[in-house]
Amino acid sequence: MLLILIGIFLNALLVFTIAKLTPGINVKNYSAAVAVAFTYAALSWLFKGILVFLAFPLILITFGLFHLVLNAFLLWVTDKILDSFEITSLKALAIGAITLTISGALVNRLIGH
Repeated sequence: MLLILIGIFLNALLVFTIAKLTPGINVKNYSAAVAVAFTYAALSWLFKGILVFLAFPLILITFGLFHLVLNAFLLWVTDKILDSFEITSLKALAIGAITLTISGALVNRLIGH
């Protein structure tokens, strides 16, 4: 449980940093970034397995790169759920999904998840 909380707070820091560095991604404050990290984690936990199952042929054909599309979709859904988080363009969504996927994988490896 503690590792999950550490992961969420580290991912919130990543979301906050990505929002500050990427034009088109806006987050109000760090507590909103925590809400984004928690919502994104919950959506991933609930739906990612189903999405991967349904998109498996595309994931196989693209050698796993279609995972970025799935992560972008979950990030977009997170944007639609939360008022304190906004993505204004497709380019910002793509940059956010790529950086969040890579940095999130590094955080998961760091905490041993």
